[in-house]
Amino acid sequence: MALISKKAGHFRPNVCRDLTRAFSHPNIPLRFYYIEDEKELAGEIDAAFRAGCRDYLAVGGDGTVSLVASCLYGKPHRLGVIPAGTANTMARVLGVPMSAKKAIRLAVSSGKTKFVDGMDVRGRIYLLNVSAGLSSISLDRLNEKTKSTMGMFSYVIGVARASLKVAPCSFNITIDGRRICSRDVELHVTNLGVLGLPRYHIHEHSLLDDGKVEVLGLSDLAPTTVIGAVLEVILRRRKRRSIRLLGEGSEVVIDSDVKQSVQGDGDIIGPTPVSLKVRSRAINFIVP
Repeated sequence: MALISKKAGHFRPNVCRDLTRAFSHPNIPLRFYYIEDEKELAGEIDAAFRAGCRDYLAVGGDGTVSLVASCLYGKPHRLGVIPAGTANTMARVLGVPMSAKKAIRLAVSSGKTKFVDGMDVRGRIYLLNVSAGLSSISLDRLNEKTKSTMGMFSYVIGVARASLKVAPCSFNITIDGRRICSRDVELHVTNLGVLGLPRYHIHEHSLLDDGKVEVLGLSDLAPTTVIGAVLEVILRRRKRRSIRLLGEGSEVVIDSDVKQSVQGDGDIIGPTPVSLKVRSRAINFIVP
């Protein structure tokens, strides 16, 4: 079953033609569903599962992948990714080709899979990151048209605009029962330690399947802090001072003195407070 987001930043209609051709050759039945409503999507996947479907394709970006993953969590499945979004971080980390045709061939032919952890927030599974502060503010005014035309640069523009409005906020964090207070412009919970592209690590030792997440903080947007953070990511420095590791664990609660918008995998979740729990080996991806 192919679950398609036509709103994805780089979706092209011909991907459906390519999917039909690829699956008709080995005579594998393929059904298309265009995602419009989350509740309807869950119903479609439930119906397909009851009919015996165990292989699914998410055609879209990171938000689409995590949305489909949420509906599959708890069901035996294999999930393939056909990248059609702006960043496609999940696909890149899994080694899925960025070419839609090559990704489709992988989904048809590969017998390999990889289980990854998910972050459960209010019943929804997120796979990459959950954050409050600079990143969530930067996403508020980004629309699909901007992401489609500007690509990854649209996120740079969003962060630049947000940096003019964001101010340090006092966060109250609980990690596996341990309480921490921190004042930051960005509080970032990462499941895999990658920022956008796999070569850019905000935390070197974060893994997708280790049963825990890392909580990171960026204290301010002073030039020395920002330059330090950029160099830490690009040069992959072991000792980090700008991007601080506040803790790691399997259950995290984030609250703030002033309500902050929270994002997950590029989509706005809602305001603080927010809690998340790691679901170990939640999603089974088709990989090379």
